Amino acid sequence: MRHVHAQREGERRKRSDRPAVTPWPVLFLCAALAWAPPAAAQAPSAEALLARVFGIDQKTPYDLTADFSGTLTLTLRGGTLTTYAEGSFHETRRADGVKQRRVRITRLQLPVLLRPFRATIQRVIEEKIETQQERPETFHEHDFFIHRERSRHFIVVGVHRAIVDEAIDRYGAPWQKKDEATRRRIAHWLYTSPTQREFLVRPGPPYAIRVELDEVGTLYELTLFYDWGEVGTRIAYTTVSGQTVWQTVTADASSELSGFGRVFGKLQLTFVNHCLNCRVPRQ
Repeated sequence: MRHVHAQREGERRKRSDRPAVTPWPVLFLCAALAWAPPAAAQAPSAEALLARVFGIDQKTPYDLTADFSGTLTLTLRGGTLTTYAEGSFHETRRADGVKQRRVRITRLQLPVLLRPFRATIQRVIEEKIETQQERPETFHEHDFFIHRERSRHFIVVGVHRAIVDEAIDRYGAPWQKKDEATRRRIAHWLYTSPTQREFLVRPGPPYAIRVELDEVGTLYELTLFYDWGEVGTRIAYTTVSGQTVWQTVTADASSELSGFGRVFGKLQLTFVNHCLNCRVPRQ
């Protein structure tokens, strides 16, 4: 009997010596917080890169005019329909660094099926050009990190701050919400971990943003991630009198068309006849 009691006591001590089982999400979060990107020689931070997009340093005011032509290709009911547009383009950068863009469509060719939607198609084209602006409020809603670097271009990714907050509420500690380095590492974990996709993807505003830019803050690609898909813009530039300006723009588009529902398309634009500071000031 004494032998049996001693054996049970020994088993109880062994069980008490075992470490408590930690839920796997917490283990992944701990690994994420311990992760640090490899050091790069004088590589700017994600915050510094994005600050250059909106900064006014070495961004003198200008007034630019150009002509544009392009196609909007829509896919619906198993087929594709193409719209052709021409017009004029006007871009200004104010003394505070903010850009404003305006377009005037002078020619719009529509296939017969799309003619009843002329106003909608024209608005899609205009908005895609005029709203391709560097909006600080969109970026401020996300926690960013440098995903990778290639040929002095940086891929910067952001995860919506509300999603990072929710991850901290589930797996972390309240103080981590106020630590930007911690938030950056959690954003990296959420975006890169295959096991977190179900947690990351959700309806509403873009749950993630991916930006390609150079070290002076010029945007080359911007992708917004929604639960229903991606919307991206790709930009190629030319130089006019020392100023970097649009040469081509390729942008995804989506809109609601009565009888068709949500329709997706691709807008391809080419800009020519650039003229910098050529407009005559009004008297």
